[in-house]
Amino acid sequence: MLKSISVLLTALLLAPLAAPNAVWGGLHAAEPISLPLWETSPPGLVANAAPETTPNGITTFNVSVPGMKVYRPKKGNGMAVVYCSGGSYRSVSHLSDAVGNAEFFNSQGIALIVVKYRTQPPSRGYDAALMDARRAMRLTRHHAPEWGVDPARIGMLGGSAGAHLILRVATGEHGGQPEAQDPVERESCRPAFVGLLCPWPGTNKEGDFSITNETQPMFLCSARDDTVAPTAFAEGIARACEKVGTQSRLWIIEKGGHRSFRLGVQGEGAQWAGRFTEWLKSLPFSQLQTSANKP
Repeated sequence: MLKSISVLLTALLLAPLAAPNAVWGGLHAAEPISLPLWETSPPGLVANAAPETTPNGITTFNVSVPGMKVYRPKKGNGMAVVYCSGGSYRSVSHLSDAVGNAEFFNSQGIALIVVKYRTQPPSRGYDAALMDARRAMRLTRHHAPEWGVDPARIGMLGGSAGAHLILRVATGEHGGQPEAQDPVERESCRPAFVGLLCPWPGTNKEGDFSITNETQPMFLCSARDDTVAPTAFAEGIARACEKVGTQSRLWIIEKGGHRSFRLGVQGEGAQWAGRFTEWLKSLPFSQLQTSANKP
């Protein structure tokens, strides 16, 4: 028997991750919203799957019923980021990444939507996660008016396997199904921009992703000493963008390893969020307001 849907992230178990000189807490954030990605059984649902486990209170294994949590700023600028954390598609480290990231982005007036996508096991391969990431984009676009979000300014951000997943969304099919009975499925899943933190190639090479002059702007980060997600892969994606005239920015640091780009860690990589939001301000549609940083 399937367990009841439960996507509430137990953020209270974690101390917030802090960025320097930031003001966190209720000052910037509205009450978060938790909801399932699919109102009925997800496509490709594995029946009688073992229950989810979160043994360390941070990382969830055996995700069969996906969901998402919406962190909205009290004073938004209309921009939203759909976030997918890593875990090699075998787990989702949604808690450790979500809490600090939500606080930071909300302080900038940006909504953060954290996705808990399906893992293997119980799924086989990566396609269930891809369906979930696309659905999260469509749901965000569908609910944009009530969440104070501009449908044209919804992007995606992720690290490691989450970056691989987002790259698949960004370079794949985006169109909705106009005749679909479910209104969510009528929406496009195309992100307006993409942030890739230590992108993990999986079994792919950069040439496996269809990057054209219509591909969304990309922000990429990599550490030279990352033995899990080689810098060469991020460099290859950046070169592919440059070749076709797609806007991209590649930031490479020398040290920090695969966990470089997290808020609250030591080292140069902890600056990624500030660099990412500064890059967002350079995009023609961003309209980021500096007043969003003030109480």
